[in-house]
Amino acid sequence: MEVVDVVAVPDLRVPAPRSVFVTVFLRARAGHRRSPRARILASRRGPVKERAGPRRFAALPALLLLAASGCAPAPPTGRPVAAATIAPLADLAARVAGPDWEVRTVVPPGISAHVFEPEPSDVRRLASARIVVVVGAGYDGWVRRMAEACASNAPVHDTALSLGIGAGEGSEPHEHDHGEGHDHGHGAEDPHWWLSPALTARAIGPLAEAFAGVDPAGREAYRARARALEAELEALDREIEARLRPVKGRSFVAAHAAWSHFAGRYGLRERGAIEPVPGREPSARELKALVDGAREAGDGVLFTEPQFPVGAARAVASDAGLGLVLVDPIGGVPTRATYAETMRFNATAFLTGLSARAGRPEA
Repeated sequence: MEVVDVVAVPDLRVPAPRSVFVTVFLRARAGHRRSPRARILASRRGPVKERAGPRRFAALPALLLLAASGCAPAPPTGRPVAAATIAPLADLAARVAGPDWEVRTVVPPGISAHVFEPEPSDVRRLASARIVVVVGAGYDGWVRRMAEACASNAPVHDTALSLGIGAGEGSEPHEHDHGEGHDHGHGAEDPHWWLSPALTARAIGPLAEAFAGVDPAGREAYRARARALEAELEALDREIEARLRPVKGRSFVAAHAAWSHFAGRYGLRERGAIEPVPGREPSARELKALVDGAREAGDGVLFTEPQFPVGAARAVASDAGLGLVLVDPIGGVPTRATYAETMRFNATAFLTGLSARAGRPEA
């Protein structure tokens, strides 16, 4: 189990009323969101100013410019191409599609789709796609717009919409109240549906029908693979439920408000998040309320992510006296390359962190 150490944060001599951990958060978050190109330029020419907020390509001119420079298709492989936004979705799509398809992932592992800045090489992954599979519910609306610009004949399968989650095309995140177990998040509903294997199992049938719509001759094969995958996901759901039963009812703080479906399924409570809305830094007041609430409730752990700046998470955890444990909603890396490996990794992390609630977890 990977446990991120909590370190003391030195005094940065920042003027009041901003606390040290707030300032470290803002600095770390700004650096983490920079694209590789921006980091290179910064190293050569000093700080590079970037616009704040999620990278959603809402500005049509920027999208068209990117499409014009990047829509030449990648070299053909001889197989039909499907594209999916993130690694877990690509893994599920590949399981349904079978070996005759090449399934490409748009967003590289370790990067949040909320702040991803595509380069022309990323756009080319979509150019020859016959079908594009998106998370939906406002999570990756920019992929739909890129697909319309580069792969205009490819249908876009909105997975969240197939589950009845979110408003579908064009929905964008905003602050809201989920009620019990979740205080803030994205759009009408949390779009991170894949973090519940039970919800994911429900998404597989519509995904198979989406592939069948593109390739009617393979319909029965897609359906057969979907039934097998649904059974695996239902078994995975039972496995995780049994594993987390000892910590049922416990609460936690997250780096990113992504875990309401996971927490709701397994009887946990996501009390709050450092970043309740993607792409918007929390205010000093919001961070203070989060830290004070965690102290008062006796929460013992903050779950951070590879897609979140570790310096920011360490600063908040140190100030609140919380242990810091790594979870990963995206995966796609060794030891959590597949959807099932990613979810088992997360179940182990939650069990470790919440079992050590009274004190900091140990590696």
